[in-house]
Amino acid sequence: MEVIASYFKVIFDFGPNIVLPCFIFLFALALGTKPSKAIRAAIFIAIALIGIKMVVAFMGDNLGPAMKALSKNSGIKLDIMDVGWGAVAAAIWATPMGAIGIPVILIFNFVLLYFRVTKTLMVDIWNYHHLITVGVLTYYATGNVYLGFIGMLLAALITWLLADWAAPFLQKFYGLPGITMPTLSSISECLIAAPLNELLDRIPVVKDIRGNFGSVQKYLGVFGEPAVLAVFIGLGIGMMAQYSIKDSLNLAMNLAAVMIILPKVVAILMEGLMPIQEASQVFLQKHMSGREIFLGLDSAISIGHPSVLTAALLLTPFVLVLAAVLPGNQMLPFADITVIPFRIAFVVALVNGNVFRTLVIGAVVLVQILLCGTITSPVMTQIFLSVGGKIPEGAVGVGSFSGGSLFVTYAIMQTLSFVVSGIIISAIVFGLFLLVAKSQARKAVALMEAEEENTYAGVKNSQG
Repeated sequence: MEVIASYFKVIFDFGPNIVLPCFIFLFALALGTKPSKAIRAAIFIAIALIGIKMVVAFMGDNLGPAMKALSKNSGIKLDIMDVGWGAVAAAIWATPMGAIGIPVILIFNFVLLYFRVTKTLMVDIWNYHHLITVGVLTYYATGNVYLGFIGMLLAALITWLLADWAAPFLQKFYGLPGITMPTLSSISECLIAAPLNELLDRIPVVKDIRGNFGSVQKYLGVFGEPAVLAVFIGLGIGMMAQYSIKDSLNLAMNLAAVMIILPKVVAILMEGLMPIQEASQVFLQKHMSGREIFLGLDSAISIGHPSVLTAALLLTPFVLVLAAVLPGNQMLPFADITVIPFRIAFVVALVNGNVFRTLVIGAVVLVQILLCGTITSPVMTQIFLSVGGKIPEGAVGVGSFSGGSLFVTYAIMQTLSFVVSGIIISAIVFGLFLLVAKSQARKAVALMEAEEENTYAGVKNSQG
């Protein structure tokens, strides 16, 4: 096992920009794609993911200082520092379980596919770190390496089952046939979103509130366009951060650029995926009697959607206010302030872009992230220090909007650590999700199909 771990560590030292396209290339060849098309697909997918990271980093470079200034000006005093998912991932990869987890999870995925437990093939092996994080946190919390591996595999199983469940409405909303997104840092929020959406379906008046981000744009005209909305949101954040007019305008225009550039980058990703999607359909028809299998990719492919970006920008200043007033919270949002699009991508798709529901459910998701991040911070801090990390000045611990802040991670860690309160909370949330899962998935797809029919009918009537 140590030999396998060292082998994978050497490979992953090359970084995701090299490892992922190589893996995609080999996967495309295995599906029967011509080498020339496989090379092009792998390179285009890599370019798109690099582009997405660049744009998100650019957004972080602009939003980060503004949110820091806003925090300072408001006098918020919180002593658990959000060091970001990157710092958490680096700490996890540095643990002994880090590299060992990769082949274990990969083999586990193939076994579950073979026995038809899941339809998801997670080719996004870089994001295995979210699953390994569950194992490492559980190991450090319990001191039992076997429970650590059980936690890791349990996280993988839950993630892929959730990816199977979400695939129909994700494919329709984002226009991604044959794709799902088993990124735990995004899909974990489905456990919160589905029961909440069911609750909103049952509240009089509230259940009838309509209006998605597209209809807002039509109603507001030019002021509803994503780039223009981003300008106003940027100006608002700049004013709250007490920026000068010049700096506020710069922030506003940079955020507007993100709203336009990011969808263009995602279009490059779609171009790279097309030959793989076509080859996978042919392969499945030929070798698996047409069996349905979903290609599991990074949820980064969803965050270029204007609805996701707009909702995330609206929720960004809110999370700081929330952190300051939320009882029990000690985590100061900072480094992960720009990953909010990843945390709400599934929420937006589930509610078909409904503005009201996205913001309400998104707010509750942020509450869960802050509280779970606070509760699991002591273990996260222990791991961080054990691999040579340093706690930021003035902080007593570290956290992020990833790691223990994700509900699936929190639930497994608390359950395997036999924390009674955590077990009760986890049982309630998972129980509520299982009660509404089928109906919520059906409603989401039906809502999108009805919208498509109305759009088609409107076009047909206008033509004549």
